[in-house]
Amino acid sequence: MNNMSIITIAFGCLIILLFSSCKKNINAVFGHQTDLSDSKVIRDIVYGSNDDWQGRQQDLKMDIYLPKNESATSKKYPVLVFIHGGGFQKGDKSTTESFAALLNKKGYAVATINYRLGWTNDTIENCNDDTLQAVEAVYRAMQDSRAALRFIAAYADKYQLDENWIFVGGSSAGGVSALNATYYTPSLAEIAYPGLDKKLGPLDAGNDLNNGYSIKAIVNMWGSIDDLNVITKDGAKPTIFFHGMLDNVVPYDIGHLYSCEKMPVEYGSKPIYDRLTDFGVSAVAHIDRTGGHGVYDRIFQTNNIACFLKGVMNREPQKGYFYNFEGDCGEH
Repeated sequence: MNNMSIITIAFGCLIILLFSSCKKNINAVFGHQTDLSDSKVIRDIVYGSNDDWQGRQQDLKMDIYLPKNESATSKKYPVLVFIHGGGFQKGDKSTTESFAALLNKKGYAVATINYRLGWTNDTIENCNDDTLQAVEAVYRAMQDSRAALRFIAAYADKYQLDENWIFVGGSSAGGVSALNATYYTPSLAEIAYPGLDKKLGPLDAGNDLNNGYSIKAIVNMWGSIDDLNVITKDGAKPTIFFHGMLDNVVPYDIGHLYSCEKMPVEYGSKPIYDRLTDFGVSAVAHIDRTGGHGVYDRIFQTNNIACFLKGVMNREPQKGYFYNFEGDCGEH
């Protein structure tokens, strides 16, 4: 089997396994009772449109959460573009509302995005899922994530966002999308997804914007990548990780998806962290020794994300591989 086939199968199998654990964990981590007293929210901004998995046109929408500061209408805020999880099948930008509100309190804007979801899966036996449709779902999510990043950079002034400090992150499938959107270029995507640029359009589709953007850091929550080689020394980004050592959906280290030997090997937070630090790039990992797929509460997450992003903005080198609640640099 050639490398192209291995990459394609790996992507398909990754999505196959994410949904069953994601929905419960996302709700538990982010919750639904949100204090928006320190937030200004602009909802359902259309950042693009494209055909969904059944060929129907779909508007792509995001919500932007800004720190509420009535006396500073001209202030521009660093922004985290955050991508929800749900196995590329379920989920909604609203599930990350309390997460966004907590980061607003720390001076960061957050853009939570919806992206195209859907593919056919076997609800009884994951290994029997439609791998081709799963690969297409990943590709669509990557297209939409990159369209959202172009939109944020193009309309930064309109929404009080600092285009010089754009970050991207996500949980589970969202973490996969954030990593993919950062590291897969159109040329690499043509290799990993042969023929999909002709079937689903180029990687940079979804809107007519052709501006560039610069991602300054990544927030990876229990996501992974199938090929470490797409992370190069010149392109590597500072990253903060959250992962459970007992994650049986996406390995925190190097391992088979869903702990199933017939599944492809994926690279989780540990090998990505090791690669970044080998390159001398800032990286901090929070690893729960007894945690599964979805770890730490939203207070711990946002405290440490804000701390890490502040270090990136201050150009302070950061490195740390912490277990459980060690290394907590946030304020409580």
